[in-house]
Amino acid sequence: MENEHARGSLARALADVAAEREAQDRMWGVQEFPDGTGTGFTARAEEAKQECAAAWARGELTWRHILTEEFYESLAESDPRSLRNELVQTAAVALKWVQSLDRRHGATVHQTRDGRRPEKLVRDRIPEIIRDEGGSPETRTATREEQAALLRNKLYEEAGEYLATDDPAELADLLEVLHAFAALHGLTPEQLEEQRAAKAAERGAFSKRLVLRLPH
Repeated sequence: MENEHARGSLARALADVAAEREAQDRMWGVQEFPDGTGTGFTARAEEAKQECAAAWARGELTWRHILTEEFYESLAESDPRSLRNELVQTAAVALKWVQSLDRRHGATVHQTRDGRRPEKLVRDRIPEIIRDEGGSPETRTATREEQAALLRNKLYEEAGEYLATDDPAELADLLEVLHAFAALHGLTPEQLEEQRAAKAAERGAFSKRLVLRLPH
Protein backbone atom coordinates (compact mmCIF):
# COMPACT_ATOMS: atom_id res chain seq x y z
CA MET A 1 0.00 0.00 0.00
CA GLU A 2 2.85 2.40 0.83
CA ASN A 3 4.56 1.74 -2.53
CA GLU A 4 1.22 2.20 -4.30
CA HIS A 5 0.74 5.57 -2.60
CA ALA A 6 4.28 6.62 -3.52
CA ARG A 7 3.69 5.76 -7.18
CA GLY A 8 0.44 7.72 -7.14
CA SER A 9 2.06 10.77 -5.57
CA LEU A 10 4.89 10.60 -8.12
CA ALA A 11 2.35 10.49 -10.95
CA ARG A 12 0.63 13.62 -9.57
CA ALA A 13 3.95 15.42 -9.18
CA LEU A 14 5.02 14.52 -12.72
CA ALA A 15 1.67 15.68 -14.10
CA ASP A 16 2.08 19.02 -12.28
CA VAL A 17 5.61 19.40 -13.69
CA ALA A 18 4.29 18.64 -17.19
CA ALA A 19 1.55 21.25 -16.78
CA GLU A 20 4.10 23.80 -15.57
CA ARG A 21 6.35 23.09 -18.56
CA GLU A 22 3.40 23.62 -20.90
CA ALA A 23 2.71 26.95 -19.15
CA GLN A 24 6.35 27.99 -19.58
CA ASP A 25 6.19 27.25 -23.29
CA ARG A 26 2.97 29.22 -23.61
CA MET A 27 4.57 32.22 -21.94
CA TRP A 28 8.07 32.18 -23.43
CA GLY A 29 8.20 29.58 -26.21
CA VAL A 30 11.34 27.50 -26.78
CA GLN A 31 14.31 29.11 -25.04
CA GLU A 32 18.03 28.57 -25.53
CA PHE A 33 20.68 29.95 -23.18
CA PRO A 34 24.31 29.04 -22.44
CA ASP A 35 24.72 26.65 -19.51
CA GLY A 36 26.82 28.98 -17.36
CA THR A 37 28.24 26.03 -15.44
CA GLY A 38 31.79 24.81 -14.88
CA THR A 39 34.66 24.28 -12.48
CA GLY A 40 34.14 27.67 -10.88
CA PHE A 41 31.40 26.02 -8.81
CA THR A 42 33.49 23.01 -7.75
CA ALA A 43 34.38 24.46 -4.34
CA ARG A 44 30.74 25.39 -3.64
CA ALA A 45 29.65 21.89 -4.65
CA GLU A 46 32.16 20.36 -2.23
CA GLU A 47 31.00 22.73 0.51
CA ALA A 48 27.37 21.75 -0.08
CA LYS A 49 28.34 18.07 0.04
CA GLN A 50 30.12 18.56 3.36
CA GLU A 51 27.17 20.52 4.78
CA CYS A 52 24.85 17.69 3.77
CA ALA A 53 27.07 15.05 5.37
CA ALA A 54 27.45 17.10 8.57
CA ALA A 55 23.69 17.61 8.83
CA TRP A 56 23.20 13.85 8.39
CA ALA A 57 25.74 13.13 11.12
CA ARG A 58 23.96 15.54 13.50
CA GLY A 59 20.56 14.07 12.69
CA GLU A 60 19.49 17.41 11.20
CA LEU A 61 19.34 16.56 7.49
CA THR A 62 16.69 18.46 5.52
CA TRP A 63 15.47 18.48 1.93
CA ARG A 64 17.20 21.86 1.61
CA HIS A 65 20.57 20.23 2.28
CA ILE A 66 19.96 17.45 -0.23
CA LEU A 67 18.65 19.65 -3.04
CA THR A 68 21.41 22.23 -2.49
CA GLU A 69 24.06 19.53 -2.86
CA GLU A 70 22.49 18.22 -6.07
CA PHE A 71 22.06 21.75 -7.44
CA TYR A 72 25.68 22.78 -6.94
CA GLU A 73 26.94 19.45 -8.26
CA SER A 74 25.04 20.33 -11.44
CA LEU A 75 26.59 23.80 -11.58
CA ALA A 76 30.09 22.32 -11.25
CA GLU A 77 29.70 20.23 -14.44
CA SER A 78 30.65 21.46 -17.90
CA ASP A 79 30.53 18.20 -19.88
CA PRO A 80 27.02 18.05 -21.44
CA ARG A 81 26.45 14.38 -20.58
CA SER A 82 27.59 14.77 -16.97
CA LEU A 83 25.61 17.99 -16.62
CA ARG A 84 22.49 16.28 -17.92
CA ASN A 85 22.92 13.42 -15.45
CA GLU A 86 23.28 15.84 -12.56
CA LEU A 87 20.25 17.89 -13.65
CA VAL A 88 18.12 14.75 -13.85
CA GLN A 89 19.24 13.85 -10.32
CA THR A 90 18.41 17.38 -9.15
CA ALA A 91 14.97 17.19 -10.73
CA ALA A 92 14.38 13.78 -9.14
CA VAL A 93 15.22 15.13 -5.68
CA ALA A 94 12.89 18.11 -6.22
CA LEU A 95 10.07 15.73 -7.18
CA LYS A 96 10.77 13.60 -4.12
CA TRP A 97 10.53 16.73 -1.98
CA VAL A 98 7.14 17.50 -3.56
CA GLN A 99 5.99 13.97 -2.71
CA SER A 100 7.15 14.48 0.88
CA LEU A 101 5.17 17.73 1.11
CA ASP A 102 2.07 15.97 -0.22
CA ARG A 103 2.41 13.20 2.35
CA ARG A 104 2.83 15.64 5.24
CA HIS A 105 0.39 18.35 4.22
CA GLY A 106 -1.92 16.77 1.66
CA ALA A 107 -1.78 17.12 -2.11
CA THR A 108 -2.93 20.47 -3.48
CA VAL A 109 -4.12 21.49 -6.93
CA HIS A 110 -1.18 23.02 -8.79
CA GLN A 111 -1.62 26.55 -10.16
CA THR A 112 0.54 27.12 -13.22
CA ARG A 113 2.71 30.21 -13.36
CA ASP A 114 0.70 31.82 -16.16
CA GLY A 115 -2.29 32.00 -13.80
CA ARG A 116 -4.61 29.65 -15.63
CA ARG A 117 -7.30 27.97 -13.58
CA PRO A 118 -6.58 24.28 -13.00
CA GLU A 119 -8.23 22.21 -15.70
CA LYS A 120 -7.81 18.96 -17.58
CA LEU A 121 -9.11 17.17 -20.65
CA VAL A 122 -11.95 14.75 -19.86
CA ARG A 123 -14.00 12.17 -21.72
CA ASP A 124 -16.98 13.56 -23.65
CA ARG A 125 -19.67 12.29 -21.25
CA ILE A 126 -17.98 13.31 -17.99
CA PRO A 127 -19.86 16.66 -17.65
CA GLU A 128 -23.16 14.83 -18.23
CA ILE A 129 -22.29 12.26 -15.56
CA ILE A 130 -21.35 15.03 -13.09
CA ARG A 131 -24.69 16.79 -13.73
CA ASP A 132 -26.59 13.52 -13.23
CA GLU A 133 -24.89 13.24 -9.83
CA GLY A 134 -26.03 16.74 -8.86
CA GLY A 135 -22.90 18.67 -9.78
CA SER A 136 -22.50 21.81 -11.89
CA PRO A 137 -19.42 21.31 -14.05
CA GLU A 138 -17.76 24.27 -15.77
CA THR A 139 -16.37 23.34 -19.17
CA ARG A 140 -14.93 24.92 -22.27
CA THR A 141 -13.97 23.58 -25.68
CA ALA A 142 -10.25 23.46 -26.30
CA THR A 143 -8.85 24.91 -29.49
CA ARG A 144 -7.18 22.58 -31.96
CA GLU A 145 -3.88 24.27 -31.13
CA GLU A 146 -4.30 23.27 -27.45
CA GLN A 147 -5.31 19.70 -28.15
CA ALA A 148 -1.86 18.14 -28.38
CA ALA A 149 -0.67 19.76 -25.14
CA LEU A 150 -3.84 18.70 -23.27
CA LEU A 151 -3.50 15.16 -24.59
CA ARG A 152 0.12 15.02 -23.46
CA ASN A 153 -0.94 15.97 -19.94
CA LYS A 154 -3.71 13.36 -20.11
CA LEU A 155 -1.19 10.76 -21.19
CA TYR A 156 0.92 11.48 -18.10
CA GLU A 157 -2.21 11.31 -15.92
CA GLU A 158 -3.48 7.99 -17.28
CA ALA A 159 -0.05 6.37 -17.31
CA GLY A 160 0.45 7.54 -13.73
CA GLU A 161 -2.86 6.05 -12.62
CA TYR A 162 -1.89 2.68 -14.07
CA LEU A 163 1.55 2.82 -12.43
CA ALA A 164 -0.04 3.75 -9.12
CA THR A 165 -2.55 0.90 -9.10
CA ASP A 166 -1.27 -1.84 -11.45
CA ASP A 167 -4.94 -2.16 -12.43
CA PRO A 168 -5.17 -3.43 -16.04
CA ALA A 169 -8.50 -1.62 -16.37
CA GLU A 170 -6.52 1.63 -16.38
CA LEU A 171 -4.90 0.51 -19.64
CA ALA A 172 -8.22 1.08 -21.40
CA ASP A 173 -8.05 4.76 -20.43
CA LEU A 174 -4.47 4.92 -21.65
CA LEU A 175 -5.49 3.33 -24.95
CA GLU A 176 -8.27 5.89 -25.37
CA VAL A 177 -5.70 8.68 -25.10
CA LEU A 178 -3.48 6.96 -27.66
CA HIS A 179 -6.44 6.69 -30.04
CA ALA A 180 -7.10 10.42 -29.57
CA PHE A 181 -3.45 11.13 -30.38
CA ALA A 182 -3.73 8.93 -33.47
CA ALA A 183 -6.81 10.85 -34.61
CA LEU A 184 -4.84 14.07 -34.17
CA HIS A 185 -2.43 12.67 -36.77
CA GLY A 186 -5.23 11.49 -39.05
CA LEU A 187 -5.01 7.82 -38.10
CA THR A 188 -7.92 5.53 -37.25
CA PRO A 189 -7.56 2.93 -34.46
CA GLU A 190 -7.33 0.28 -37.19
CA GLN A 191 -4.51 2.11 -38.95
CA LEU A 192 -2.69 2.54 -35.66
CA GLU A 193 -3.01 -1.20 -35.00
CA GLU A 194 -1.65 -1.92 -38.49
CA GLN A 195 1.41 0.21 -37.72
CA ARG A 196 1.87 -1.52 -34.37
CA ALA A 197 1.63 -4.97 -35.97
CA ALA A 198 4.08 -4.00 -38.71
CA LYS A 199 6.65 -2.81 -36.16
CA ALA A 200 6.14 -5.95 -34.10
CA ALA A 201 6.76 -8.10 -37.18
CA GLU A 202 9.90 -6.13 -38.05
CA ARG A 203 11.41 -5.56 -34.60
CA GLY A 204 9.50 -7.91 -32.31
CA ALA A 205 7.34 -7.06 -29.30
CA PHE A 206 8.27 -7.13 -25.59
CA SER A 207 7.34 -10.74 -24.82
CA LYS A 208 10.91 -11.98 -24.26
CA ARG A 209 11.65 -9.45 -21.47
CA LEU A 210 14.95 -8.48 -23.09
CA VAL A 211 16.86 -5.65 -21.40
CA LEU A 212 19.58 -3.85 -23.38
CA ARG A 213 22.48 -2.52 -21.36
CA LEU A 214 23.34 0.93 -22.68
CA PRO A 215 26.93 2.21 -22.99
CA HIS A 216 28.15 4.70 -20.40
